[in-house]
Amino acid sequence: MTRNSPPRAAVLRAAASRRLVKSGLPLIVGAICIWLLSGQIRGLDFHAVAEVVRTTSISQWAGAAVATALSFWAIGTYDAVMHRHLRTGVPADVARMTGAGSIALAQVLGLGVVTGALARWRMLAGTTPAMAATVTGAVSVSFLASWGLITVALCALLPGVALPPLLAFAVLAALIGLATLVVLRPVLRVGQFSVRMPSLRTLLSMLVLTAVDLTAAAAALHILMPGSLSVGYTTLLPIFALALGAGLFSSTPGGAGPFELTLLALLPAVGQEPLLGAVLAWRVIYYAVPALIAVIPLAFPFRFAPAAPDRAAARSRDLPHAPRAECGVARQNRALSLDSGTGSAAVVETGQCLALLFDPMSGTPADTVRALSRAARERMLVPAIYKCSARTALAARRAGWRVMRVADDAVIDLSGHSLEGSGARQLRRKLRQAEKAGVQVTQETASAPLMNELARIDALWVAEHGGARGFSMGRFDRDYLLHQRIFVARIAGRAVAFVTLHETSRDLALDIMRHEADVPDGTMHSLVVAAIAAAGAEGRSRMTLAAMPARPARDGRITARLRARIAARTGGNGLIRFKDSFGPRRAPLYIAAPDMASLVLAGADIARSIRGS
Repeated sequence: MTRNSPPRAAVLRAAASRRLVKSGLPLIVGAICIWLLSGQIRGLDFHAVAEVVRTTSISQWAGAAVATALSFWAIGTYDAVMHRHLRTGVPADVARMTGAGSIALAQVLGLGVVTGALARWRMLAGTTPAMAATVTGAVSVSFLASWGLITVALCALLPGVALPPLLAFAVLAALIGLATLVVLRPVLRVGQFSVRMPSLRTLLSMLVLTAVDLTAAAAALHILMPGSLSVGYTTLLPIFALALGAGLFSSTPGGAGPFELTLLALLPAVGQEPLLGAVLAWRVIYYAVPALIAVIPLAFPFRFAPAAPDRAAARSRDLPHAPRAECGVARQNRALSLDSGTGSAAVVETGQCLALLFDPMSGTPADTVRALSRAARERMLVPAIYKCSARTALAARRAGWRVMRVADDAVIDLSGHSLEGSGARQLRRKLRQAEKAGVQVTQETASAPLMNELARIDALWVAEHGGARGFSMGRFDRDYLLHQRIFVARIAGRAVAFVTLHETSRDLALDIMRHEADVPDGTMHSLVVAAIAAAGAEGRSRMTLAAMPARPARDGRITARLRARIAARTGGNGLIRFKDSFGPRRAPLYIAAPDMASLVLAGADIARSIRGS
């Protein structure tokens, strides 16, 4: 303990005081609201209130019960969505029941976050307090955000309540900011802590579920209202949403006090006895009955085993025999192995999508598309396929997906490749320039001294170009390069540039290309020609120089102009000239997703992942 630090006992007393204030605050708020409510209902005929409950018909109770069941289905599904987002491995039906049960208890007991976490911990035997608290916090925050947006929308679209325009604008701006944040920063880092933000699919699911929850809960109250109350459902709905929010923010048991006070304040022309009688009946069917049912999973908890970590896709028995050598990037980009039933594929999670890279490593494309859709749904992500061949794109199109040509694979047919002829004139000129400058290219084996040389070149290149791209392209890493072919360009024994290639039993694929800032013209051409010559000498039939910007002949004017602008901004034109100098055959590569909105979202998110942001 330092000289100026407070004694431990004082720290504990301060912490206990803060907990006492937090625990007692809802009671204080509730007492204030009840005091205010007592002034509002002075002279209330309690017998008339009880009479409303007594005269509620069986059909009203039944209708309210159905609406309550629908509301609690949505409430339980909050948990199913969040368990999927958090990858807990809890089955959806179990998550739904424990989620509904924990909220049923929390809304009766008050202190929703604390009691909800404790209830989830008890109902899910095998879980940890931390996981229960995480799920509770995630559900609470996402519900409040969804509630805010829906309440503002209801007040704007329906009669009954008019919110100040500035407040409505602030809520909408905050939620638009949240959506932008989860797209641009899927992992939020604050100091040493990092939080994986929910995907847009998760947020949209929570928004829809909140809408179902609110409308069904309001319907239950409206059904229980006696005929003497002339309150339309569309009038009640925004008022109910505001009253529910008042109860939630107070954290009082059942929102008692703030809920009723808000209803009475916003419905001044309605008779108090019929309204409070309907609320009392609603509390029976919506609070008491679900809480009693929730005792069952509390007494007999569900048992489950924590989710096992996802299997890595970079398995040595799969990658050397993959149909496309580029699948080797799975060793670096945290790819997972997707089991399609007939084979496997490498998939990568981004902030918003689960993307299949290239083509399946084994099995049929149709089975892979179906398995990808299931896996993405389990993770609350959008399924997508990136840089696949025409065969896989056709399977996706047959499944009803939207497909777009995104790039061209620069394929070298080694059996007919030659440096002779007019088509290779520019390439020969580049090679002569490199030769005159003393550039010598050799294939080298990974070693500590070589890695040090390559690391120096990579650091210079990254500093000059503002970072290295990733996702479907490799970044320099010593362990990663152990699985690759390495060709190095030297001048007087000093390394000035290098390229690496993925290798399978079928082909080679160009991956990392790095060079110093002032290398002689033609150096990179010499490296690629050496790799092509080595592949041909081994009797291989093909080699790929990897992807380059697509130039479809059937593009419309707007699409062609957009492609040209993107290529100009990203350096794609120079890449096209470089790869075209080797006389490759262009093989179309495609991006695919279930619908156009998903395709746009996946494309934007993959582009963000490639940039490494």
